[in-house]
Amino acid sequence: MHQRINRTVYFAPHRVHNHIMTTNDTQDRGGIVGGALTVALLITLAVQNAVPPMATDMYSAAFPQITADLATNSTMLGFTLTTFFVGYASGQVLGGAISDQIGRRRPIVAGGIIALVGSMICVFAPGIWVLLVGRVFQGLGGGVASSVARAILVDVARGKMLARAMSLIQAIVGFAPMLAPVLGAFIITHATWRVVFWALAAFTLLMAALAWFVVPESLPEERRHPGGIPRFFHGLVQVVRIRPFVGFMLTNAFSSFCMFGYISNATYVLQGPLGLSPMAFAWVFAFNALLSTGFALVNVRLISRFTPRTLIVTGLTIAATGVVTLAISTFLLDLPLILTCVGFALIMTATAFIFGNSGAQAMSEAREHAGTASSVMGVFQSIANGIAAPLATSGGDSAVPMVLVMIVGSLGAWFAFWVIARGGKRTPRQLSLD
Repeated sequence: MHQRINRTVYFAPHRVHNHIMTTNDTQDRGGIVGGALTVALLITLAVQNAVPPMATDMYSAAFPQITADLATNSTMLGFTLTTFFVGYASGQVLGGAISDQIGRRRPIVAGGIIALVGSMICVFAPGIWVLLVGRVFQGLGGGVASSVARAILVDVARGKMLARAMSLIQAIVGFAPMLAPVLGAFIITHATWRVVFWALAAFTLLMAALAWFVVPESLPEERRHPGGIPRFFHGLVQVVRIRPFVGFMLTNAFSSFCMFGYISNATYVLQGPLGLSPMAFAWVFAFNALLSTGFALVNVRLISRFTPRTLIVTGLTIAATGVVTLAISTFLLDLPLILTCVGFALIMTATAFIFGNSGAQAMSEAREHAGTASSVMGVFQSIANGIAAPLATSGGDSAVPMVLVMIVGSLGAWFAFWVIARGGKRTPRQLSLD
């Protein structure tokens, strides 16, 4: 019987203890956690990746209130999303580069602390420009934490277990956009928008605490890549030369561009021409997040029966259907509420099949430079989100710019998957998930 030597890792906060166990290949079994990937670690990594939905969705219902209180406009408020993702993208680069050189644990703890500082700046922001600065720091810390979290996951899981784990993390993270808008709407109903950022400060404190007490050092010294920034750029050149990695990474980025058209402008569309209250909007938003979370759990089970590529195609098809539905609703039918909400629901359902599978495929192509690859993937997704936000909100409560953003995102994702990810030669470093 063919057997493989696996390294099982027992984690303590400051050190790693290893022992060798002999098992059959476990990566193709139906289990999601095992060995080094504990439930506590999985939840902690999910919390680190929940920064974007928490930091964007919790205050979305407060957009009109913030606009009035800070004497600004919807376009400038859209830039609070853009600056967050500028910081987030920068944090992805720093987190990936530093963690490949000095290890994972210290950078992920630092990320939570930086995000906490950004949240406190937002709490006391006297005007829109200081709020923008606070959002940069929120994004910077969140970017470091999430980039390192993905690298840790690649350190401790592989194959189909990696795809399952990424999908499960997506499902756990999916609770954030369910909770965040409802909590935000509740807060602004009984207090001011600044209390929302107090809540975000508490969340970033939780991030840092979990990172300190739960996250191990998963990258041993012999696997680190010293050499500073030059070494990072060397790794960058290495990963962007892997054509399938670029294709799956861009599939993620364009899909996120499409999704963020909904996230950034749904509050104006649903509360403006469609007349929903902040709480009603929050419940619609939460329901769509529930769909994403639920189908992410379905995806976890389907990975054992279908290839990740098949599931990605499923997600891209659902997303395209949602975009067509919204286009018909916007351009032909004057935004009927039910049809518009159906389009939004399809967009969010699609993410359950796209993000986890395409992310796992991309990271498997560049396992030797996991931190750098995680950074690149996070940077491109952040850039996509940062561009989508001001474009989608450029028409105020008009749905037209939002739908155009979604069309571009859907077409780009299809092109990246079919033309780039499926083309070119497979590299020797690739670990196929098929």
